[in-house]
Amino acid sequence: MAAFKNGKLAGYASLYEVRDLLFVQGKIKSTSIDAKCVDEKKKFEYRVTHSTTKITAKEVKGIPNFYIKIKTEGILDGTECLTKLGNAGAFESFELSINKTMEKEIKEFIKKTKEEFNADIFGLGDLLREQDYKNFKKYKDTWDDGYAKAKMHVDFNSEIKRSGLRKERYIENK
Repeated sequence: MAAFKNGKLAGYASLYEVRDLLFVQGKIKSTSIDAKCVDEKKKFEYRVTHSTTKITAKEVKGIPNFYIKIKTEGILDGTECLTKLGNAGAFESFELSINKTMEKEIKEFIKKTKEEFNADIFGLGDLLREQDYKNFKKYKDTWDDGYAKAKMHVDFNSEIKRSGLRKERYIENK
């Protein structure tokens, strides 16, 4: 995806960064997320079946703050992890890994849009205008400066409803 600012090319976003953009905008219908197993180099796949995003925008001590809460539901679609899926609480470590991975990805992409693009491609300025117009007025003509110094708080919350696997992992434990 190409990002434009004032009719000029500001930069490019990868496929994963476009997914992060859609998560923040609340436009994800379904997708797959690869994450690492806890304390391992192996991976697993989480298929998102439902996603909601809530963003709260307000200025705190002269700095715009955005609280981005993304909640997803989905299934465990495949795994190389050694975790026994039948155990109570088996999905908690998977969910924790997904949350950490996605929070890091989204924060890195937001940082890229601030530093490289110098453009609010998420539409967060519109949210600040709607939710805290009194403080937005000073950025009316210079929102790029406000966006550059804005603080982002990302909270990704995944919930694995079930495993899409019929049995335990196929690969033998070694």
